[in-house]
Amino acid sequence: MKGKFFAIGLPQFKQACQLGMNPAIAFLAMARGTLGDNSTTNWSALAVYNHCGISRRRAQAAITMLAEHGLVEVLRKEPRPKYKLQKPDDNKLIWLPNTLVDGAGDEIPPLTKLRELGDVKILEKFILLYHEQDLEADGGIPRTIARAEFTRTKIDNIGPFTLYGFNEQTPTASPCGIFSEFKGQKDDEGNIGAWMVLHPLLKFGLLQEAYYMAESDDYESELIYPVTGTTQNAIDDLWRWIHDQELFGSIRSEESFDLFGIAPTHVRNACLVGCYRLHYRPRTAKTSRWWAKDCERIEAMVGLIRNTCFKELPQLRAHQG
Repeated sequence: MKGKFFAIGLPQFKQACQLGMNPAIAFLAMARGTLGDNSTTNWSALAVYNHCGISRRRAQAAITMLAEHGLVEVLRKEPRPKYKLQKPDDNKLIWLPNTLVDGAGDEIPPLTKLRELGDVKILEKFILLYHEQDLEADGGIPRTIARAEFTRTKIDNIGPFTLYGFNEQTPTASPCGIFSEFKGQKDDEGNIGAWMVLHPLLKFGLLQEAYYMAESDDYESELIYPVTGTTQNAIDDLWRWIHDQELFGSIRSEESFDLFGIAPTHVRNACLVGCYRLHYRPRTAKTSRWWAKDCERIEAMVGLIRNTCFKELPQLRAHQG
């Protein structure tokens, strides 16, 4: 597809996972090859083998199982098979990037890694996180599920904004929502609850940590701007200006914290928050809106520092990691 993403039905995928790892992987691979209707596909056992490493015999057995359970309709058999994947009546879809199946560059595709890991529950929750993630509102998956927290110290007011220092605390996750079944459980590596899924995803690079300045440390607080290389460079420039001005014991303050952030002075409870974001993202209109909004937030933050302390600085180009 032009946008390099595809869609699957949420209930259909969950049912495929109940059938086992191979049917779940085959369902995802076949969906990757669907046409514009996100249903009709020519991707068969050969495609499942080529993209996910399941032998053609086992891949065909998985597709047969999907068909027997009504998740796939066989429109045409060999030698040029054609299928139709079932979708939910209410159009409850999960949008996924092609890179989950194809991989990026020379890397092992993410679905292949998860298949090799051998835990269908981790695969299932990983895909469901794409349904949970709200980049525009949360910068990633909801902070009610997992977050990094910080202690906050107010350093001082500088013109229209306040400068804060932050120290990171131990990240936390809650066995709620899609992870509720893991409450009270522990895996062989000592991961508890939701971390039984989140830690492997972090290890594989499928999940990444991202920081934002937010209006408060509440899990539902609105975001002010993302912490990126551009915003940190602006903070570094601010500290150089603070040193030049010999303000508020700046050397001692600068060495006391892990990170710094600013917020308008009227936002009294502003805090740094950490969220977890899926590394591979479908290039949908919603993803584009999030990217544009974050770039606007970065420019506003850098502009606030520039206009207060460095009016002669050249324009900075916003970028994100």
